[in-house]
Amino acid sequence: MSIQSSFFSADHDDDPYASSHAGERALNRAIVTAEISRSFEEYLEIFDRFYAEDIEVSSATSTGQIRGKKT
Repeated sequence: MSIQSSFFSADHDDDPYASSHAGERALNRAIVTAEISRSFEEYLEIFDRFYAEDIEVSSATSTGQIRGKKT
């Protein structure tokens, strides 16, 4: 399953602020339109598409941070 069709690319924009803003809008739209009841893999695809390899993640329920994506 691929949800790439619901994204739009901001890579062509020469203005870094506009490009960042467009990317954030695309991420937000992807999260809102994903249907976890259909498949959690959609969320994993969003994660892979929008987050860098060196991401650091933490949560209130976890004692430590997760650093980087597993390859």
